[in-house]
Formats: sequence, C-alpha cells, structure tokens
Amino acid sequence: MHKHFLSPLLLSTSLLASVYAAPTAAEPTQPSSPVIELGRYEVNASPIHSPASSLLTSVTIAGYDQLSNESVDYPLELLGKIPGLTLTDFNQGVITADISIRGFNGEGSSPHLRLLVDGIPHNLNNGYNDLSPIFPLEIERIEAVKGTADPRFGHNAVAGSVNVHTFQSFDGQKIKLLAGSYGTQEGQAIAGFTHDRFTQTYFVGARHSDGYRDHATIDKHSFSGKWFYTGAEDLWRLGLSARVHAFEADAPGYLTFAQSRSTPRASPAFSNTDGGTQDNLQFSLHGDLNPHPDFTVSAKTYAHEVQRRRFVRFTAAGSQQERYEDEVHTGLITSARWQPDNPLSFALDAGAEYHRQDADNQRYSTVSRARTATTRNHNYLLENTGAHLGAEIRPVSPVRLTAGLRADRYDGEFLNRTSGARTPIIDYGTLWQPKLGASYQFLPQAQLYGSYGRAFQIGSGSSAYSTKPLEASQNDGYEIGLHTTPRKNLTARLALWRQTASDELKTKADGSGDLENIGSTLREGADLEITWRLRPELSLWASYTIQEGIITNPGANPADAALRDNEIDHVPDFTYKAGADWDATKALTFSASLLGQGDYHLTTSNNNGRWGDYTLLNLDARYRWKKVTFGASVKNVFDRYHEYVWFDGTQTLHSPGDGRGFYGTVTIEF
Repeated sequence: MHKHFLSPLLLSTSLLASVYAAPTAAEPTQPSSPVIELGRYEVNASPIHSPASSLLTSVTIAGYDQLSNESVDYPLELLGKIPGLTLTDFNQGVITADISIRGFNGEGSSPHLRLLVDGIPHNLNNGYNDLSPIFPLEIERIEAVKGTADPRFGHNAVAGSVNVHTFQSFDGQKIKLLAGSYGTQEGQAIAGFTHDRFTQTYFVGARHSDGYRDHATIDKHSFSGKWFYTGAEDLWRLGLSARVHAFEADAPGYLTFAQSRSTPRASPAFSNTDGGTQDNLQFSLHGDLNPHPDFTVSAKTYAHEVQRRRFVRFTAAGSQQERYEDEVHTGLITSARWQPDNPLSFALDAGAEYHRQDADNQRYSTVSRARTATTRNHNYLLENTGAHLGAEIRPVSPVRLTAGLRADRYDGEFLNRTSGARTPIIDYGTLWQPKLGASYQFLPQAQLYGSYGRAFQIGSGSSAYSTKPLEASQNDGYEIGLHTTPRKNLTARLALWRQTASDELKTKADGSGDLENIGSTLREGADLEITWRLRPELSLWASYTIQEGIITNPGANPADAALRDNEIDHVPDFTYKAGADWDATKALTFSASLLGQGDYHLTTSNNNGRWGDYTLLNLDARYRWKKVTFGASVKNVFDRYHEYVWFDGTQTLHSPGDGRGFYGTVTIEF
C-alpha cells in the first residue's frame, strides 16, 4: 500500500482505539457479524432476516428512513450514499450513472458488481447496473456486500453485490409530492392492503425535470404490483411481482474544459438531437417453504425485458450514433438453509441458479436521429448455470468458521446478423470459486474477522464468443477487519482489503465494445465506518475509504509495457461520507449529509492530469403535523462545482453535475 494511504489509515485506527478505550457504564452489545446499519433496518413490525448479515465480510445496510426522503433524478444516486460505493454520474440522458466498488471504476469498462432488486438480477448484458425503474419511496432497504467472500453470486459479482429490497407488503397508504429547482416535479404513491393471509402492494411514481444543464429534460414513470399469499402457520408463501417502467430523456452532451468552466449549464449545439428512451417490463414469481423449523427453501423465477434506444454524438468532429439494445433476461434462482439445533451452531446453505440473456445490440450512423448506415447488428445468447454450497460452525463459542464453494458454467452463441456468422461462446469450463472466513470475538464488544474468496470475470458482448479464447479473469480477494460496539448504540468497523486479478478484462477504447486483456492488477484499500446514536434524538454516521488500483503486469502487447505500476483510470484515491439526523422535537427533524471523493486519472497512461474531486453538503428538514409531513431540502448547499471527466484521445471532455437545488415535499399517510 502506497505511503499516501498511511496517514488516513493511522488516523482511522487511532479513532477506533480512542473510542474503544473510552469507559462506559452501558452494557455492550455483542456483534455477531461485521454489519453496519444506516438508519432503520427493521421497518416492519416483524424482524427481517438477511443472508448477507451472516457473511464475514463488509456489509452495509441502508434503511428506509435514509432513503425515502431523497430527491434523485436517477435511482443509482441512492447507492452513492452507501459507504464504500462510488457513484460515477454521467448525466447523459438514459445513460445516467454507474456504481463502482473496491478499487474498480464506474466506467462500465470492467463489469464487477452484481445488482439485484428483490433478488432478481438487474445487470444488462454489458454489466451495466440498471436501477432505472425504482423510486425511493418503494425501497425498504439496500444491502451492499463488499468483496469476494459471498458464495451466493457468481456472474458479475467480481468485487461484490448490491441488493435493493422493495416493499413486499406495505402497511397503509402513502403519497409524496415534490417540486423544486430546475423544473423538478415528482409524485410517488405506495399502498398496501391485507385481507386475512393475502397482501397486495402497489406503487406508482412519475418524475419530470428540465435538468440543471440545457437540453437535459427527463420524464419517467413506473408502476409495480405485488400479490402474496401466506399459508397456514406460515409454512409457505407464494407471490407474484410485476413492474413496468418508461423513461425518456434528452442528453446535454460533453463540454470542452474551457466551456465547462465558462458555461457549465450549456449544451453544445452538436448534441441538440441527443437523448433516448428506455422501457422495462418485469415479472417474477416468488415461493418460500418452511416445512420444518430447521429447514427453509425459497425459489424465484423471472422474466425481464429492457429496451433502450440512445442517440449520442460525443464531439463536434464526430458523427451521431444510434445505439439500440433489446434484452430479455429469464431465469430461476433457488436457495435452501438447514440450521439444526446443535451445540456447534452448525448450518448449511445451498443454492442454484439459471440465467439466460437474449440480447440484441445494434448501432447505426445517424444525422439528427435519421439512420444513414448500419454499423452493428449483433445478438448475444448467454446462458449461465451456477450452484453454491456453504457451511458455518462455531467449534468454540467465540470462534465462527465459514466455508463455501461456488461453480459456474456458460453456454451460448453470438450471431452477427450482418454477415450471418455464428460464433460459439468461449469454453471457459467450470469456474470454481472457493470461499473461506473466520471470526474471533475476543471481547463481548469486539470481533476480529478475516475472509478470502475467489471470483471471476468473463468477456461481455461479442468478447464472450471467439475461436481464439480470451481467458476468464481470476480474482482473489482478502479482507481483515475489526467490528466493535465499544459503547451502547455505537458501532464501528475497520477493514483492510486487497484484490488481485489475473488476465483482467477491460473494454477497448476504440468504440467497438470488445474487451481486451490488460494483464494482472492489484487493488487494495481500507474502509472505516461508524454509526453512533449519540443521544436518543441524535444519530451520526460516517465512513472513509482509501483505495488504489494499479496494473502490476501489463498484457502481452509490447506497447503496454510502460503501463506497469500505473494507476487504473477513474478510481478516486478516497471517498468520504457522513450524516447526522436530529429529532429537534417529536414533530421536527433535521438531517445533513456530506459526500466527497478524491481525484483520479483519466487513462491508464496517467498522463492527462487528475480530475473529479468534490465535496458536497446536503441539508434536509421535515415537520410532521398529524398524518402530513412537510419537507424542505437543499442539495449542494455551497453550490460547489463537480463533474465527470473522460479523455477521448485528444482532449478532456466534461459533464458538469448539478448546482445548488431547493426542493419541497408534502407526504400524506392514510
């Protein structure tokens, strides 16, 4: 780990030591897993059990009260509030943003994060995280699992996973109306009805915004319905979920450096017909069976279609393109847990999944959205079959051991509709992923833990199919951490992590969409997270992540030899996030959040300067009168400039983020 990491790490360690050493008269809690919770986790009357809470790796859970009051154009912005996750905000119409983790970047060039909604995969064929259909009011909680120790997921889970849980059953009815800066208007409504053992939950949401920049209008609409029936004595449950979403947006395009500083809200003239649409349609069937107190089984089957059409022109010298994707994802996911009553607390988990992608990927040369030529007409058929087995045991009371093994296989075919050529998927064989973990609770208030896991990465798009194999990348991850509750209502976690990859795959810079091997890489860093209910009416939370990604051994291309020991592009040196919630009275609540990050290189050549650092402060106030809550918020209070930057080979291109914005809300409960 490089020297510039040491000072913040020593400060973090000293802070934990001072907090831990402080005397307290309160009876300490006993941490059973290294989980950090932001806000309320149990939002229903009954406790929520999550498999993620038993993992011996960094897990952060954001509760309903930390999410429901947010005003976001794009739902991925919600994930940017979670410690250890980095938001890359493109702000380009239907290409909204992406999330990165553990020293990877959010460019979409190296897929590495598994995104799920209610356990259903929400990554597109290229690995892009698609959270567009979800609105904040529908979200019950978000679970972020960092690292490679989780055996439940294989495909795309190179560095972790994020599972967004929406309300399966909601108690009551709630409407939220919002209006604010940049012509923003939003309405959300959620309603739940229960009749005996049958529950119905409905959500509808719509948002319009003119955008901070010119030519940045968005309009989006979502509707979902969930119907669940629970059998006698809660022995089984069966449910159906459906969701439909429509999204239309203009794209403001990219500015030169000079334009971004002089007129950050402008849109270049050559982008005046850029923009696009996206439509989602999803159905899933959920089943849970509890035939014995020691044994539970669950299954999900789903079908999810995404159609996205985007018109984009990156520079005045370039030409406009139409990029069209039509993907149908179907699959089946099963899991089971056996936890008999035994002195060793032995438990066994198993699961299997089948995931199929039928993805059309087309590109056209266009002028003002009129097609002039076809440049790509591809179909990718990808089938992934995976299974996992995990076990945990406590040989003695303070010690917990976990072990897991996952295996994945792939099948499929690439069809080039232009030439008629068919290419089989690369024969990756069986991709084995061992997982190990151990924890030692050396004091009732403190737990040391460590984990190891192997993950993998295969090519996306046409790069998964070839007669000249592009080997799968093998990723080995390690984490050592301290999870402690030194005082009542105070929880902290310090984690040191490292992840190495052989034959890492990354999207080529030539616009082809193909991937190439960039050689071996090393990512390492440290995470500090603290939550503290300082007083019954005052809660604080904070996190600090330092991270680095470097190319340790470039690929076989001699031209890449100079990249050895260079940093991976678009990986900020650090991120920090903090928040405070103060209940001034029973009716009046104030909240504040601080989000920031360091700068990054634009290319692996590391010769185009460093960009992208920012610090943003957001404030929120709510007043509750009977069943009506009035809210006011200010985003980017000090109107700080922030941006996304990339390098096109000759110049830097900039997409400025939103300036200061004011928003008002009214929430009515029935």
